[in-house]
Amino acid sequence: MTVKAFGAVAHDKPLEPMSIMRRAVGAQDVQIDIAFCGVCHSDLHQVRAEWAGTVYPCVPGHEIVGRAVALGAHVSGVKVGDLVGVGCIVDSCKECEECGVGLENYCERTPTWTYNGQDAHSGVDAFCCACSLATAAPRNKAKRAEPSRNARR
Repeated sequence: MTVKAFGAVAHDKPLEPMSIMRRAVGAQDVQIDIAFCGVCHSDLHQVRAEWAGTVYPCVPGHEIVGRAVALGAHVSGVKVGDLVGVGCIVDSCKECEECGVGLENYCERTPTWTYNGQDAHSGVDAFCCACSLATAAPRNKAKRAEPSRNARR
């Protein structure tokens, strides 16, 4: 599916409107209609290739908030219409010691970042458009979407 986004096509180009391809929602994904997305200084360092490994087009941003609009067959704890959010990681191996204690940011097998990387399962570019680690925030009680493959949490 093609969607509109803001990104850069090279380190010396500005952020500008563009169209990007999103993969289909997988069995453990939560697709989000993004309402708000923060772009912080670290995102801009990555866009400008001041850190190694920038993948272009680079569509920066994390600290994402929106509504769940589609759910994979194995997603629980989130329903369509829920307010959800995503940080800088959208997936991890969920099997290493760090993932087992809820520290996906220290995943030994490298997590799937919100942007500037590839989805560990499909190999396609990650633009955080179908996210596996969405956190639901209904009312005053936040809860994490728990895919069925995440048995160690």
